[in-house]
Amino acid sequence: MSESRTTLAPDRESGGRASRGARPIERVRGTHDLLPDDRSVIEALRGSLVANAGRYGYREVETPVVEATELFLRKSGGERVAQLYAFNHRGRDLALRPEFTASVVRLYVERLQSEPLPVRLAYSGPVFRYEKPQAGRSRQFTEYGCELIGAAGPLADTEIINLAIDGLRRAGVERMRLVLGHIGVVVGYLSALQIDQRAQDWLTWSMERLRKGDDSAHELPPHLARYERVEADAALVDDGLDGLSEQALVSVLRQAGISFDGGIRDPEDIARGLMRKRRRHHDVAVLREAADFVTALTRLSGPPSEVLEPLHELVRGHGLSADPLAELEQIIALLEANGFSRDDITIDLGMGRGLHYYTGMLFEIYGEDGRGPQLCGGGRYDDLAQVLGARNAVPACGFSYGLERVLTSAGAVAVGRPSPTVVVVPGDDPGAGMRLADAFRAAGWMALLDLRGRNVAATRRAAERQGATIVASLVDGRIEITTLVDGSTMMVDAVPPPTEEDAG
Repeated sequence: MSESRTTLAPDRESGGRASRGARPIERVRGTHDLLPDDRSVIEALRGSLVANAGRYGYREVETPVVEATELFLRKSGGERVAQLYAFNHRGRDLALRPEFTASVVRLYVERLQSEPLPVRLAYSGPVFRYEKPQAGRSRQFTEYGCELIGAAGPLADTEIINLAIDGLRRAGVERMRLVLGHIGVVVGYLSALQIDQRAQDWLTWSMERLRKGDDSAHELPPHLARYERVEADAALVDDGLDGLSEQALVSVLRQAGISFDGGIRDPEDIARGLMRKRRRHHDVAVLREAADFVTALTRLSGPPSEVLEPLHELVRGHGLSADPLAELEQIIALLEANGFSRDDITIDLGMGRGLHYYTGMLFEIYGEDGRGPQLCGGGRYDDLAQVLGARNAVPACGFSYGLERVLTSAGAVAVGRPSPTVVVVPGDDPGAGMRLADAFRAAGWMALLDLRGRNVAATRRAAERQGATIVASLVDGRIEITTLVDGSTMMVDAVPPPTEEDAG
């Protein structure tokens, strides 16, 4: 994100004051304003989620909107850069937070490592991602989430999923579908391939696009794509180098008269680098096989009763551990025991959620039987705390909602009734008018002090538009109250408490 400065030329006729009719300044594209009613609805939803998480023992924390850019890149990979509102300020690389998990784990590492485990934390606030706006989500949106730090295993995973489901139900989402995945199958497959880390990162990052049928996801990363251009020729030529050792290559280079004197790398390092680059020719084919494997996993997504057995066969066929599938089966059984129907669950092992820090179970929740928008996402990230500086590895999992999206699927959110409203006209004694307004507030009213000095009729019309039920003023030491609905007037000696009729 670039910063710019705008210098306003002084208006000579107005002595430097802003002139009327100046060009309006628009809000930044992708961000949004909330009017009072919209803000009330978001806050009511947030309050419902906070109360629900509180019943599970999750306490709210708050983290900065701006963090060091490295916090979001150390585990997520360089691809995250394109989504960041990142900038350099006085020599420091900073970014607006694109999500909360990394910030909350940083907070845990800095302040809470001595707390008894597990630590249950909740959070909420705006996040910023420079990406294509989607239904119910702009580049700025409001996130609410919970993190369970210091607990491993299916029971902890199920607590997080169950909390996410419970929060949506209490928010009024009646129909939803849970999609379960596990990154362990793909990680196990990749670890056996011996391809370089950047290639593994590319595949992990591409999983979501492969899962959604994006053909461009098969395009290789730049550092491997250049090898593909010569791959066909290389395949036709048996250069006899497959059995060549690094020491033999050093001898060949010396015989060719290549001098290593004065260089900063020794001959063995140079030979090792050359052989590693040569092996990347093979990475191209291996990576394409890996992409096909992820695609095969995704094609096997579906209800547990239909896909678990074929997935077991696929995993066995590649000699991979079945532990991730066993964990998912335990989670499904625990969810069923807690009343969530197995029929509302889809298993999708091609799910990657686009973040490299996940290490185990993943999940997403969609509204309207799975045909609605994604309302929630989360998963397990057991090594993130140590990557961010924790003394030891700490198992952890969590989830977050986009509140604007939740509102697209939730029923009517119960917003608290506004307080009965009175407009107090100060008349010729502003101090007395302010004291009268305070007296109404103390009695339970929302008191709006009239600041415009309009005539009686205009004041009453404005009061009605502001939602007031009465107008009050001081007259000869007593309080004159006019009921707006019928225009009736009465004199009282003390401020009355609001009635049910006043509340509307």
